[in-house]
Amino acid sequence: MALTIAQSALLSNDVLQAGVLELFVRDDPILERLPFVTIVGNSLKYNIESEEATAKFYEVGDTWVEDIGQVSQANANLKILGGDADVDNFLVQTRSNVNDLKAEALATKIKAVKKQFMESFYYGYDGAVTGGLTGKEFNGLHMLISDTGTNTTVAPAAGTRLSYNVRAIGKADADPEGLTTVLLEEAVDKVTGFKPELMVMSKLMRRVYNVFLVAAGGITYEDRANKRVQTILGIPVAPSAYVSDNENCNHQYSADTDMDFGFEFNPATHAKVGDASTSIFILAFDPKACCGVQNGAMTTVPLGDLETKDASRWRIKWYVSMMLQNILSCSKVTGIDPATAVA
Repeated sequence: MALTIAQSALLSNDVLQAGVLELFVRDDPILERLPFVTIVGNSLKYNIESEEATAKFYEVGDTWVEDIGQVSQANANLKILGGDADVDNFLVQTRSNVNDLKAEALATKIKAVKKQFMESFYYGYDGAVTGGLTGKEFNGLHMLISDTGTNTTVAPAAGTRLSYNVRAIGKADADPEGLTTVLLEEAVDKVTGFKPELMVMSKLMRRVYNVFLVAAGGITYEDRANKRVQTILGIPVAPSAYVSDNENCNHQYSADTDMDFGFEFNPATHAKVGDASTSIFILAFDPKACCGVQNGAMTTVPLGDLETKDASRWRIKWYVSMMLQNILSCSKVTGIDPATAVA
């Protein structure tokens, strides 16, 4: 059974853990929707439906051909995400009537864990490249969508992940290009068998797209849970601070052609190198679509008083990963120049 983090919080009997989970998902459209499958062990092996089965008409006496589609296996390897927070005992005793210092310290650490999870949600890479990028992160959306070997990516710039059958137009190099509405609609059309629930883009990309919408007749909205949410092509839009405007349009370091986590990797400096491009993600959330994997919910562990200072330490930890079981459930437009007007 897959539950969202908010649903897990409601089922928790631990008041502190429930509060941590509620704070973690607050005001985040991804975390409010993302389901998590809870597993035993440190990895989940799952089947990726890479090609659908076919059927055809036969004449009498024809030889029937067996076909159940193509399925490949992938692993969602759990990663350890978390951090420690120290709370000064003297301040707790002398000033806790003014501020709940423990709650403030934990809230700060929760925000840090949330930031790291969301960055890995898009750009995580569980692999190694020349120079030694360690596989401490799980694979994020860029890897999960592009690494399926099928045409689930749309790119305005030619040369962007052509080995994965990317539909590419434009110049022969891999420079970012301006977004067109045709490309965005094409990416939406690639989601089949699932209803697109969210369109995620950077805040700059949303501003640039809204300039186009205002000129074209206006911005559309719908009411959801006492909130007014913008929609594009009937899909709720979620501008995200975690989607970069400095992705790399080519997406790959030359010695590692299978790498596609949104940046080139500089083996000398271990820096993620970009060329001022961005992506738009079309997402469906379901155990067979965009889904998280965890071994138990995020926990808050009291480690007790420290020996070297008058403080108590708390640890927030989470054994977590991501998977995308049905390749037709999510898509992306990538290699976009967010500073160029939408056409």
